[in-house]
Amino acid sequence: MRKKIIGVMGLVMVLGAISPLSAYANENACIESEWNTIEEEKFDILIDEIISIKNDNPGFTDEQLLTIINKQISESRMEKGIIDIWNSLTESEKKLCIRYPFDALKVNTARNIATEQTQTKFGYSGLGDRSDAFRHGIWNAEMSILIGSEKAELFATAHEDKDVSGNESDGFPKTAHKEMDLHNNEVGRQMGEEHREVSEDELADIIYSDIYSESTQFVWLHE
Repeated sequence: MRKKIIGVMGLVMVLGAISPLSAYANENACIESEWNTIEEEKFDILIDEIISIKNDNPGFTDEQLLTIINKQISESRMEKGIIDIWNSLTESEKKLCIRYPFDALKVNTARNIATEQTQTKFGYSGLGDRSDAFRHGIWNAEMSILIGSEKAELFATAHEDKDVSGNESDGFPKTAHKEMDLHNNEVGRQMGEEHREVSEDELADIIYSDIYSESTQFVWLHE
């Protein structure tokens, strides 16, 4: 499977040239992802604030609204938990929350489903491994069902709009993680479109079964 992964990700030269990296990754196979659930109640309050600011400033561009929200954040005019959520988003995610606030609520619902299902299936939520691939897959599948694959792609891609210099805590380059995530996001959206009528648990079972099949299109960097 690793040969397949490396081929898809275009990392043969990178991983071949840095042999200690593989050993490092194997020793840290269960490194936990920092991706946690975002409390829906606080996220709802954040979105309500965004909608209120939009209503108070009709005709303002996304950039202008972003400036207003950032000013309120910098002045600590929102609850700390809400400020933390806002600061955890990429700039691209913030703009999408402003442009599509109601869809952002569904994106967060899908995110929390993905986190919970990953914990249920694997017992942990890893970084760069099969559980990471599963988490991204089911997140995008759920988003596709809730808001459509086009907007799901916007939000998923925005989530990856971050600094990719250096390595992640599993020893692999951040660029490799980004490529892996973008690939698995796309596979997940396709599966969501193919299984729109199934329940949340059934969808998790389908993706979990697929990710352990020989023909899976999901990829990961290490076990």
